[in-house]
Amino acid sequence: MEGLISDMSSEAYHSFPNTFSSSQLKDALKNIRIFHKKYILKEYEKEENSAFDVGTFFHSSILEPDKLFDDCAVYEGIRRGKEWTAFKEANIGKAIITKSEQVQADLMISAVKESELAQSFLAKGVPEVSCFVKVYVYAGDIYAKGCILTNDGWERVYSGDFTLAMKNGSCLTLKVRADLLGEDFIFDLKSTTGDCCDDFLVSSKISNYSYDLSAALYLDIFSIGTDKNYKDFIFCFASKDVGNTQCYVASKDNIRIGRKKWSSAIKTIVKNMESDWVFKEKLLVIEPSYYERKWLIDSEIVEL
Repeated sequence: MEGLISDMSSEAYHSFPNTFSSSQLKDALKNIRIFHKKYILKEYEKEENSAFDVGTFFHSSILEPDKLFDDCAVYEGIRRGKEWTAFKEANIGKAIITKSEQVQADLMISAVKESELAQSFLAKGVPEVSCFVKVYVYAGDIYAKGCILTNDGWERVYSGDFTLAMKNGSCLTLKVRADLLGEDFIFDLKSTTGDCCDDFLVSSKISNYSYDLSAALYLDIFSIGTDKNYKDFIFCFASKDVGNTQCYVASKDNIRIGRKKWSSAIKTIVKNMESDWVFKEKLLVIEPSYYERKWLIDSEIVEL
Protein backbone atom coordinates (compact mmCIF):
# COMPACT_ATOMS: atom_id res chain seq x y z
CA MET A 1 0.00 0.00 0.00
CA GLU A 2 1.18 3.51 -0.82
CA GLY A 3 -0.31 6.99 -0.89
CA LEU A 4 -2.74 9.19 1.01
CA ILE A 5 -5.76 7.72 2.83
CA SER A 6 -8.25 10.06 4.50
CA ASP A 7 -10.86 7.54 5.66
CA MET A 8 -8.71 4.92 7.40
CA SER A 9 -9.69 4.06 10.98
CA SER A 10 -7.13 4.39 13.75
CA GLU A 11 -7.38 0.66 14.45
CA ALA A 12 -6.74 -0.23 10.79
CA TYR A 13 -3.79 2.17 10.64
CA HIS A 14 -2.09 0.85 13.75
CA SER A 15 -2.66 -2.81 12.87
CA PHE A 16 -1.54 -2.57 9.24
CA PRO A 17 1.25 -5.16 8.88
CA ASN A 18 4.85 -4.78 7.70
CA THR A 19 4.95 -1.01 8.16
CA PHE A 20 6.95 1.28 10.42
CA SER A 21 5.61 4.30 12.31
CA SER A 22 7.33 7.18 14.10
CA SER A 23 6.87 5.52 17.50
CA GLN A 24 8.60 2.39 16.18
CA LEU A 25 11.48 4.44 14.77
CA LYS A 26 11.89 6.14 18.15
CA ASP A 27 12.22 2.73 19.80
CA ALA A 28 14.74 1.64 17.16
CA LEU A 29 16.77 4.77 17.77
CA LYS A 30 16.70 4.23 21.52
CA ASN A 31 17.47 0.49 21.64
CA ILE A 32 17.45 -1.72 18.56
CA ARG A 33 17.39 -4.93 20.63
CA ILE A 34 14.20 -3.89 22.42
CA PHE A 35 12.78 -2.81 19.05
CA HIS A 36 13.52 -6.29 17.70
CA LYS A 37 11.76 -8.02 20.60
CA LYS A 38 8.82 -5.64 20.52
CA TYR A 39 8.05 -5.35 16.80
CA ILE A 40 9.82 -8.22 15.03
CA LEU A 41 9.48 -11.05 17.55
CA LYS A 42 6.36 -9.46 19.10
CA GLU A 43 7.35 -10.62 22.57
CA TYR A 44 5.91 -7.56 24.31
CA GLU A 45 2.17 -7.13 24.83
CA LYS A 46 0.53 -3.80 24.06
CA GLU A 47 1.38 -1.31 26.77
CA GLU A 48 -1.47 -0.01 28.92
CA ASN A 49 -0.97 3.61 29.86
CA SER A 50 -3.67 5.89 31.25
CA ALA A 51 -1.80 8.94 29.93
CA PHE A 52 -2.19 7.55 26.39
CA ASP A 53 -5.92 7.10 26.97
CA VAL A 54 -6.34 10.67 28.27
CA GLY A 55 -4.51 11.84 25.16
CA THR A 56 -6.81 9.79 22.93
CA PHE A 57 -9.91 11.28 24.61
CA PHE A 58 -8.45 14.76 24.15
CA HIS A 59 -7.59 14.15 20.50
CA SER A 60 -10.97 12.65 19.65
CA SER A 61 -12.83 15.49 21.38
CA ILE A 62 -11.01 18.12 19.33
CA LEU A 63 -10.54 16.37 16.00
CA GLU A 64 -13.48 13.98 15.64
CA PRO A 65 -16.05 14.77 18.37
CA ASP A 66 -18.74 12.81 16.53
CA LYS A 67 -16.67 9.63 17.03
CA LEU A 68 -15.66 10.33 20.65
CA PHE A 69 -17.66 7.60 22.34
CA ASP A 70 -17.05 5.17 19.51
CA ASP A 71 -13.36 5.37 20.41
CA CYS A 72 -13.45 6.23 24.13
CA ALA A 73 -15.31 5.36 27.34
CA VAL A 74 -15.42 6.92 30.81
CA TYR A 75 -15.32 4.63 33.86
CA GLU A 76 -16.73 6.06 37.07
CA GLY A 77 -15.10 3.64 39.47
CA ILE A 78 -11.57 2.56 40.43
CA ARG A 79 -9.45 0.45 38.08
CA ARG A 80 -9.71 -2.85 39.95
CA GLY A 81 -12.21 -5.54 40.80
CA LYS A 82 -14.94 -7.35 38.91
CA GLU A 83 -16.76 -4.19 37.78
CA TRP A 84 -13.57 -2.83 36.20
CA THR A 85 -12.89 -6.14 34.45
CA ALA A 86 -16.46 -6.26 33.12
CA PHE A 87 -16.24 -2.63 31.93
CA LYS A 88 -13.00 -3.34 30.05
CA GLU A 89 -14.51 -6.39 28.38
CA ALA A 90 -17.57 -4.36 27.34
CA ASN A 91 -15.36 -1.66 25.83
CA ILE A 92 -12.61 -3.65 24.09
CA GLY A 93 -10.68 -1.51 21.63
CA LYS A 94 -11.67 1.77 23.29
CA ALA A 95 -9.51 4.17 25.28
CA ILE A 96 -10.87 4.06 28.83
CA ILE A 97 -10.42 6.95 31.26
CA THR A 98 -11.73 7.63 34.76
CA LYS A 99 -13.83 10.59 35.84
CA SER A 100 -10.79 12.29 37.38
CA GLU A 101 -8.86 11.79 34.14
CA GLN A 102 -11.79 13.27 32.22
CA VAL A 103 -11.32 16.43 34.29
CA GLN A 104 -7.73 16.59 33.02
CA ALA A 105 -8.86 16.02 29.44
CA ASP A 106 -11.58 18.66 29.74
CA LEU A 107 -9.00 21.22 30.89
CA MET A 108 -7.02 20.65 27.69
CA ILE A 109 -10.11 20.58 25.50
CA SER A 110 -11.32 23.91 26.87
CA ALA A 111 -7.88 25.49 26.45
CA VAL A 112 -7.67 24.48 22.77
CA LYS A 113 -11.24 25.55 22.05
CA GLU A 114 -10.54 28.97 23.59
CA SER A 115 -7.34 29.46 21.58
CA GLU A 116 -7.96 31.58 18.48
CA LEU A 117 -4.63 30.48 17.03
CA ALA A 118 -5.32 26.77 17.49
CA GLN A 119 -8.82 27.17 16.08
CA SER A 120 -7.48 29.01 13.04
CA PHE A 121 -5.37 25.96 12.15
CA LEU A 122 -8.12 23.47 12.97
CA ALA A 123 -10.47 25.28 10.60
CA LYS A 124 -8.10 24.82 7.65
CA GLY A 125 -7.38 21.10 7.58
CA VAL A 126 -8.64 17.51 7.44
CA PRO A 127 -8.33 15.38 10.60
CA GLU A 128 -6.72 11.95 10.91
CA VAL A 129 -5.15 11.55 7.47
CA SER A 130 -2.78 8.62 6.87
CA CYS A 131 0.02 8.23 4.36
CA PHE A 132 2.11 5.19 3.36
CA VAL A 133 5.37 5.41 1.39
CA LYS A 134 7.96 2.81 0.36
CA VAL A 135 11.56 3.87 0.98
CA TYR A 136 14.74 2.15 -0.16
CA VAL A 137 18.00 2.16 1.78
CA TYR A 138 20.97 1.72 -0.52
CA ALA A 139 24.69 2.53 -0.04
CA GLY A 140 23.96 4.56 3.08
CA ASP A 141 21.25 6.72 1.48
CA ILE A 142 17.45 6.75 1.61
CA TYR A 143 15.40 6.91 -1.60
CA ALA A 144 11.69 7.24 -2.39
CA LYS A 145 9.72 7.94 -5.57
CA GLY A 146 12.69 9.07 -7.63
CA CYS A 147 14.21 11.20 -4.85
CA ILE A 148 17.04 10.97 -2.33
CA LEU A 149 16.79 12.24 1.25
CA THR A 150 19.19 15.08 2.08
CA ASN A 151 19.70 17.18 5.21
CA ASP A 152 17.09 19.61 3.87
CA GLY A 153 14.55 17.13 2.51
CA TRP A 154 14.00 15.28 -0.76
CA GLU A 155 15.93 15.97 -3.97
CA ARG A 156 15.38 14.45 -7.41
CA VAL A 157 17.96 11.94 -8.68
CA TYR A 158 18.64 10.38 -12.06
CA SER A 159 16.15 7.64 -12.83
CA GLY A 160 19.03 5.17 -13.19
CA ASP A 161 20.19 5.86 -9.63
CA PHE A 162 16.70 5.33 -8.27
CA THR A 163 16.28 2.13 -10.27
CA LEU A 164 19.55 0.87 -8.79
CA ALA A 165 18.33 1.68 -5.27
CA MET A 166 15.04 -0.15 -5.91
CA LYS A 167 16.85 -3.17 -7.33
CA ASN A 168 19.65 -3.52 -4.78
CA GLY A 169 18.44 -1.63 -1.73
CA SER A 170 16.37 -2.75 1.25
CA CYS A 171 12.72 -1.67 1.12
CA LEU A 172 10.63 -0.54 4.08
CA THR A 173 7.11 0.91 4.12
CA LEU A 174 6.79 3.93 6.40
CA LYS A 175 3.45 5.16 7.67
CA VAL A 176 2.36 8.44 9.25
CA ARG A 177 -1.00 9.69 10.50
CA ALA A 178 -1.47 13.44 10.87
CA ASP A 179 -3.78 14.76 13.55
CA LEU A 180 -4.74 17.42 11.00
CA LEU A 181 -3.46 17.87 7.45
CA GLY A 182 -3.61 21.39 6.04
CA GLU A 183 -2.80 22.67 2.58
CA ASP A 184 0.90 23.10 3.38
CA PHE A 185 1.14 22.36 7.11
CA ILE A 186 0.65 19.53 9.59
CA PHE A 187 -1.02 20.24 12.94
CA ASP A 188 -0.24 18.03 15.92
CA LEU A 189 -1.97 18.02 19.33
CA LYS A 190 0.22 17.22 22.33
CA SER A 191 -1.18 16.55 25.80
CA THR A 192 1.35 17.33 28.50
CA THR A 193 1.93 18.64 32.02
CA GLY A 194 3.35 21.98 33.11
CA ASP A 195 3.14 25.43 31.58
CA CYS A 196 2.80 25.19 27.80
CA CYS A 197 3.97 28.78 27.44
CA ASP A 198 7.37 27.90 28.92
CA ASP A 199 9.35 27.43 25.71
CA PHE A 200 12.35 25.96 27.58
CA LEU A 201 10.09 23.28 29.09
CA VAL A 202 8.45 22.58 25.74
CA SER A 203 11.82 22.39 23.97
CA SER A 204 12.98 19.85 26.56
CA LYS A 205 9.87 17.73 26.01
CA ILE A 206 10.39 17.80 22.24
CA SER A 207 13.94 16.53 22.80
CA ASN A 208 13.10 13.97 25.51
CA TYR A 209 10.26 12.37 23.54
CA SER A 210 11.82 12.83 20.08
CA TYR A 211 8.85 14.83 18.86
CA ASP A 212 11.30 16.37 16.38
CA LEU A 213 11.70 12.92 14.77
CA SER A 214 7.93 12.73 14.29
CA ALA A 215 7.75 16.28 12.92
CA ALA A 216 10.44 15.66 10.30
CA LEU A 217 9.12 12.20 9.37
CA TYR A 218 5.57 13.51 8.91
CA LEU A 219 6.68 16.45 6.75
CA ASP A 220 8.96 14.22 4.66
CA ILE A 221 6.51 11.35 4.14
CA PHE A 222 3.49 13.52 3.39
CA SER A 223 5.60 15.64 1.01
CA ILE A 224 6.98 12.70 -0.98
CA GLY A 225 3.73 10.75 -0.75
CA THR A 226 1.63 13.55 -2.22
CA ASP A 227 4.24 15.29 -4.42
CA LYS A 228 3.53 18.49 -2.47
CA ASN A 229 5.69 20.61 -0.18
CA TYR A 230 4.52 20.47 3.41
CA LYS A 231 6.51 23.32 4.94
CA ASP A 232 5.40 23.72 8.55
CA PHE A 233 4.84 21.36 11.44
CA ILE A 234 2.69 22.98 14.12
CA PHE A 235 2.84 21.63 17.67
CA CYS A 236 -0.21 22.49 19.77
CA PHE A 237 0.70 21.71 23.39
CA ALA A 238 -2.13 21.58 25.94
CA SER A 239 -1.55 21.15 29.68
CA LYS A 240 -3.62 18.70 31.71
CA ASP A 241 -2.69 20.34 35.03
CA VAL A 242 -2.13 24.06 34.26
CA GLY A 243 -4.96 24.12 31.73
CA ASN A 244 -3.33 26.33 29.09
CA THR A 245 -2.29 25.81 25.48
CA GLN A 246 0.35 27.19 23.13
CA CYS A 247 1.11 26.59 19.45
CA TYR A 248 4.70 26.36 18.18
CA VAL A 249 6.06 25.91 14.67
CA ALA A 250 9.08 23.59 14.46
CA SER A 251 12.21 25.49 13.43
CA LYS A 252 14.38 24.46 10.49
CA ASP A 253 16.97 23.11 12.92
CA ASN A 254 14.31 21.10 14.77
CA ILE A 255 13.33 19.49 11.46
CA ARG A 256 16.96 18.87 10.45
CA ILE A 257 17.64 17.16 13.78
CA GLY A 258 14.45 15.12 13.50
CA ARG A 259 15.37 14.10 9.95
CA LYS A 260 18.78 12.91 11.15
CA LYS A 261 17.03 10.89 13.85
CA TRP A 262 14.48 9.14 11.65
CA SER A 263 16.97 8.42 8.88
CA SER A 264 19.43 7.01 11.43
CA ALA A 265 16.66 4.78 12.86
CA ILE A 266 15.80 3.48 9.37
CA LYS A 267 19.43 2.69 8.61
CA THR A 268 19.82 0.90 11.94
CA ILE A 269 16.76 -1.24 11.25
CA VAL A 270 18.00 -2.15 7.76
CA LYS A 271 21.50 -2.94 9.02
CA ASN A 272 20.09 -5.41 11.53
CA MET A 273 17.58 -6.86 9.07
CA GLU A 274 20.43 -7.61 6.68
CA SER A 275 22.36 -9.35 9.46
CA ASP A 276 19.29 -11.47 10.34
CA TRP A 277 18.98 -9.72 13.71
CA VAL A 278 22.12 -11.32 15.11
CA PHE A 279 23.39 -9.21 18.00
CA LYS A 280 26.97 -9.60 19.15
CA GLU A 281 27.87 -8.84 22.73
CA LYS A 282 30.43 -6.12 23.40
CA LEU A 283 32.38 -5.16 26.49
CA LEU A 284 31.54 -1.51 27.12
CA VAL A 285 33.33 1.09 29.20
CA ILE A 286 31.13 2.70 31.84
CA GLU A 287 31.94 6.27 32.86
CA PRO A 288 31.10 7.89 36.23
CA SER A 289 28.00 10.04 36.47
CA TYR A 290 28.55 13.75 36.07
CA TYR A 291 27.93 14.50 39.75
CA GLU A 292 30.48 11.87 40.82
CA ARG A 293 33.30 13.66 38.99
CA LYS A 294 33.74 15.99 41.98
CA TRP A 295 35.83 13.19 43.51
CA LEU A 296 38.42 13.72 40.78
CA ILE A 297 39.02 17.31 41.84
CA ASP A 298 41.81 17.37 44.45
CA SER A 299 40.42 20.29 46.39
CA GLU A 300 37.13 18.46 46.92
CA ILE A 301 38.47 15.04 47.89
CA VAL A 302 37.45 14.17 51.44
CA GLU A 303 39.73 11.94 53.49
CA LEU A 304 37.87 9.06 55.04
